[in-house]
Amino acid sequence: MEIYNTDSFDFLDKKTRKILLESREAFIPHTPYLYEKKMLEAVRMGDVHLAVERLHLMEHTGKAGTLSKNPLRQAQILMISFITQITRAAMDAGVPENLAYAMSDSYIQTSESCTCVEQIHKLQNRAVRDFSNAVKHQKLSPPYSRAVRKAINYIQSHLQEKITLKDLAAASELSVCRFSHLFREETGRSPMVYVQQEKIDTAKSMLLYNDYSVSEISTILCFSSESHFIKSFKQQNGTTPGKFRRKTTHSYNE
Repeated sequence: MEIYNTDSFDFLDKKTRKILLESREAFIPHTPYLYEKKMLEAVRMGDVHLAVERLHLMEHTGKAGTLSKNPLRQAQILMISFITQITRAAMDAGVPENLAYAMSDSYIQTSESCTCVEQIHKLQNRAVRDFSNAVKHQKLSPPYSRAVRKAINYIQSHLQEKITLKDLAAASELSVCRFSHLFREETGRSPMVYVQQEKIDTAKSMLLYNDYSVSEISTILCFSSESHFIKSFKQQNGTTPGKFRRKTTHSYNE
């Protein structure tokens, strides 16, 4: 465009004044920033019900700025901004960065595939619940010693690899024997049981937020075989990965 052929962006001042004038003439105020802050505060608290309630209040108070003349593209742009905000709110509340960013990427990618505004709105409601639940889970997690926390961080960063007890002991800077005893004492689980449960929890997220097949998820998370993955998943969740995906997807679409 011609406006980008110069370093001068004086035209933005005129455009800003024009948008401001149009919003005043329409007598419809922009969504108050206070409402956004209150919704993000609920996410940081990990209060799912309150976060959803404040989201609905925000949606029905004022009007978002016009970012595109195409209604679907308008909703998608607003969704990107929305996800960016709640991702940072969740990280502020202690949700691990790798998890928060993965959820963010997943939601934004999914919003780009939506074909109507209604789908975007449903996705937005689901995002508020998921990010608030992630914060709630983090707040309910018990405090651990430095050594155990190091091991847990290692697990979360290497879920797509084969993790051994020796690896975890090295990450914690303890002997295998001392580490195993301390980890079980603080978490109530053996290190390798914890690893498997973390892999299954990650598999649940992948089933919800991605289109990977059960076989692909099994391979990505380094299970010895697809049948081993399915058996482990069913032991922890009472259902198979395929049934979990179908049931959960159906409940969100209702």
